Amino acid sequence: HRLRLLAPAGRMALTNYLLQSLICTTIFYGYGLGLFGRVSASGGLLLTLVIYSGQVIFSHWWLQRFRFGPLEWLWRSLTYGRVQPLRRAA
Repeated sequence: HRLRLLAPAGRMALTNYLLQSLICTTIFYGYGLGLFGRVSASGGLLLTLVIYSGQVIFSHWWLQRFRFGPLEWLWRSLTYGRVQPLRRAA
């Protein structure tokens, strides 16, 4: 499938959602770069593509080493009431 490239980002959806929120608030809010209202539509589209592409690449890298995203692991550990294995077996 053509969309298989995006699967790791989907497996880390919670981590990526919160990371994207952190990145974008840092870019647009006053405690960061304060660029709200200063980025054109084409600049916003470019920024979106750069951030999402970075998250897809990061997700591939992370899931080659670990079984879950960091926040997915935390959520799973809290749900089951015990620390879940995070590292992939060698």
